[in-house]
Amino acid sequence: MNLKRKAQNVLRMLVQRYGSERAKRNLWNEEFSAGKWNFLDATGEESVRSYVEKYAEHGAILDLGCGSGTTGIELDPASYTYYTGVDISDVAIEKAKTRAREAGVADRREHRSSDILTYVPERKYNVILFGDSIYYIPFARIASMLSRYAAYLTDNGVFVVRLFDVSGKRRQIVDIIESHSSVVERHQNEQTQVCNIVFRPKAIACRLACPHE
Repeated sequence: MNLKRKAQNVLRMLVQRYGSERAKRNLWNEEFSAGKWNFLDATGEESVRSYVEKYAEHGAILDLGCGSGTTGIELDPASYTYYTGVDISDVAIEKAKTRAREAGVADRREHRSSDILTYVPERKYNVILFGDSIYYIPFARIASMLSRYAAYLTDNGVFVVRLFDVSGKRRQIVDIIESHSSVVERHQNEQTQVCNIVFRPKAIACRLACPHE
């Protein structure tokens, strides 16, 4: 990789994590408009949907960083009653809305354009999903963000996080999750390096483990 390309990638990463909401939205809109993320329109065998379906319990799902809505489209309609997809890109959200209409599931879902760092839910959810989106949160803000969203989980709700390659710096994300939460299950494909983690805030986990205390 030449120095110019490397500098561009570093700048892009800084905008994604630390830029203003406007700067981040402009960047993601440009990339979605250019078709850079079209390959995510189908997840194949690496989909996180099986974990979302397992814990949704026919309830509500919040998909933070939903992109063009692929996970929501691929979910078994019988596994949930309501879905909210949130993404900072207006372009991605419009595509997600279109795909939901075409799939015949628009009546049970909503899509919001917002930075997931500042988005405020209007209801509680059985599952709050970060599908390849937690990378773009500054490490120092992950714990506080999860704590804020924990208030919007149902009494037995869970977070689900999908990560690609948890070695190197991304190992810090797993460490933050494990130190601030109770992990329900974790699976890593050693060949593809995709890791799915299901976890609960410790307060919820303790209440479920000791319901009479």
